[in-house]
Amino acid sequence: MREARNERGFLILEVLIAGLILTASIAATMYLFKMGFEHLERANDSNVLSAKLPLAVALLRSLDLERKEGTEDMGDGVTLRWEAKLVEKGRPVYDSPEGSVQSPYEVFLYRVSLRLDFKRLGREYEMDFFRSVKTDVSVTEVF
Repeated sequence: MREARNERGFLILEVLIAGLILTASIAATMYLFKMGFEHLERANDSNVLSAKLPLAVALLRSLDLERKEGTEDMGDGVTLRWEAKLVEKGRPVYDSPEGSVQSPYEVFLYRVSLRLDFKRLGREYEMDFFRSVKTDVSVTEVF
């Protein structure tokens, strides 16, 4: 009879230990699910920014870069901030059978720094853009 009582005591202790192990396992699993969800959300945010980059480049091609800076709403909560610096400008000179001829176009090279922001994620890029403007001056020879 004494042995039966001792076994009952061990049974209660075993159930308590098993309950603690089960609780710890559930807590660890819930933490892993939470971490997985956070990483998945960050990957989704990164994909949204990557999808907006070609649209941002196309938008910058159409903007007046002489404004030097600006902020644009790209939709879906993405914001584009840009800053343009004129690197160089000039009028090309071409060789022709009649001699050197200056182009009727003035060419501008801009270096544009841009930043795309979405939620708490941001990415920075730097690109060069060429622009040309036809001048009112007719084609003249350069000596």
